[in-house]
Amino acid sequence: MQEYLLYLAERWIGCKIWLIEKVGLTNDAMHIHGSLMILFVSAMVLRRRPDSLWCWFIVFIAELFNEYADLRANAPGEATLDASLHDLYNTMFWPTVILILGRFLFPRKTPERQRVPAASRDLAHQPLEQATTV
Repeated sequence: MQEYLLYLAERWIGCKIWLIEKVGLTNDAMHIHGSLMILFVSAMVLRRRPDSLWCWFIVFIAELFNEYADLRANAPGEATLDASLHDLYNTMFWPTVILILGRFLFPRKTPERQRVPAASRDLAHQPLEQATTV
């Protein structure tokens, strides 16, 4: 398993270097954009809101793998603990803000918060009376 993770880490570093060169953004900007992309794609796939703890957790796991890859595959300029903590902060800042603010500003509807419709005055909810037979 360790060899497979190291193989994936080396492949990811190669893809990451290629992507940074092609897109032309800094490493920090790529972390921010990547984290938001992973957050919203996971929300669509899981059919959850972006402020879901599951979506946040997927971004966190992806960032942990990215930092593992940076440290194990000796990514240029990224293979230090200080760089990893900096990347972790950059990556998780906006998903954490979305997680916290989304829950306060846009609370989920719970059964007690949903509006209960008022009883009808036309007695439509009562059964019909049986007509008397002659």
